[in-house]
Amino acid sequence: MSNRARAFAVVVASAAFVSACGPKVDLKMAVEVVSDPGEATVTFKGKDVGSTPAAVQVTTFDELMSIAARREGAPVSEKRVRILAPDKAQLVFRFGSDASAVAKKLGLTQVLVFDYSEKVSFDSGRSELKPDGLPILNKQADILKAYFPNVDVYVCGHTDSTGSDDLNLKLSLDRARVVSDFLVARGVPKERLKVQGFGKEYPNDTNETSAGRGNNRRTELILPQ
Repeated sequence: MSNRARAFAVVVASAAFVSACGPKVDLKMAVEVVSDPGEATVTFKGKDVGSTPAAVQVTTFDELMSIAARREGAPVSEKRVRILAPDKAQLVFRFGSDASAVAKKLGLTQVLVFDYSEKVSFDSGRSELKPDGLPILNKQADILKAYFPNVDVYVCGHTDSTGSDDLNLKLSLDRARVVSDFLVARGVPKERLKVQGFGKEYPNDTNETSAGRGNNRRTELILPQ
C-alpha cells in the first residue's frame, strides 16, 4: 500500500471511529435524494428505498450520511448536501469518472460538498453573514468537529457575474474568510480550513435572474472523500 493510500485509509478509519463512538449531531431533516445524470437506486441504512428522486426523513447526521445511491457501472464522483432550510435538504449524487470543475481545480477526484447557496448567501457586493444563515453554520461546525476531525476542509467563496473579475475574486475570498472565521470561533481548528476564492468562475445557477444571482453569491465547504 502506498503512503498516500495508507494515509487515506487512516482518515477514513478515524472518521468511522468518531461516528461510531463520538456524540451524534441532531439533524432533523426531510431529505430529497436526487441523482445526476439519470436515475439511481437509493439505499437508507443499507435498505433499498426506491429510485431517485426519493424522500427520506433523518434525525442525525449519521443517518444523512447512511443514504447512498448507485448506478451500474458509474462511480459517484460527488455527494452534495444542499441545505434548503434548517429542516430541509437535498442530497445530490453525481455520477461519472470525471470530478467536477471545482474539485479538479482543488486537485480532488471524489468530494463531499456542503452547499449553502439557498440559506447562507450574500447581498450583492457584500461579504457579511446574514442572521438566518447562522444556525446552519453552527450546525456545520458541530458536524466538522464530530465527524471530520482530521480532514482538510476547503472553504470556497463564489460571486455572481456582476462586476469586474478582480473585484469578484476579492469578494469571493472575503466571503470564504468570513465563513472560515465563524467556524474557527465555533471551535473548528483554523489550520484545517483552506480558504479559496473563485469569483464568478463556477456558478451553480443562472446569472440571468435576481434569484439565480443570489444563489451564486455563496460559499461551499468541500471535503475530499
